[in-house]
Amino acid sequence: MPARQVCQNFFRDALAPLHKYRQNALLDATIALINGASLTLTSIGRYLPGTAQVKNKIKRVDRL
Repeated sequence: MPARQVCQNFFRDALAPLHKYRQNALLDATIALINGASLTLTSIGRYLPGTAQVKNKIKRVDRL
């Protein structure tokens, strides 16, 4: 089972009151940490999945 799906199942009840954008951002940050990012904003942003530029990913994590 993919890590994202495991995280969604695990956090389902806890993330229910959050907006869908924040849910996705939190799940992506969790996946980045699973993939090897250290616990800093820049490191998490660099490991985020997707095709956006790194500076935009870092900004996304910062706004989370």
